[in-house]
Amino acid sequence: MRELKWTPEQPAELSVLGDGGAERQTARVLEMAGKRLRVAAEQPVKGGSAVRLEWAGQLLLGQVLNADSGSFWLEIHHMLDTAELSWQKQGWQRAG
Repeated sequence: MRELKWTPEQPAELSVLGDGGAERQTARVLEMAGKRLRVAAEQPVKGGSAVRLEWAGQLLLGQVLNADSGSFWLEIHHMLDTAELSWQKQGWQRAG
């Protein structure tokens, strides 16, 4: 697994994925343990939800393992360092 770049209380953008679309909200990365992150969010997030978490060039896709009143544990399924993507800096270019 790649190494995540984060600091405690790191601000992030959270999207809960599902049938109703992906509503964005502000979140904070609180701690990390292996492939899991504890995240505090503005709105409650249900256990089992698929989520997208993005901050400072890091993009994670994962699933909420368990949630309490102010935070939840997220298991990372996919991660991407978006700062390394050249197409994002230059824009899409069609072949041909």
